[in-house]
Amino acid sequence: MSMTVMSALPATTAMSAMAVSALTSEQLWLLGGMALALVGAGVVAVAAVHGRGRGRG
Repeated sequence: MSMTVMSALPATTAMSAMAVSALTSEQLWLLGGMALALVGAGVVAVAAVHGRGRGRG
């Protein structure tokens, strides 16, 4: 009986490691998305600052 428990432990550990890996991967995707959104907002802000004053004749 103890052999069954012992053999189940590595599978549980592997499954929890896979869950942590999936969580880390998801967090990296979200972090990348946030970085992309911030870069896009910065580009729009810079374009808006450069465009100020134009067209006022």
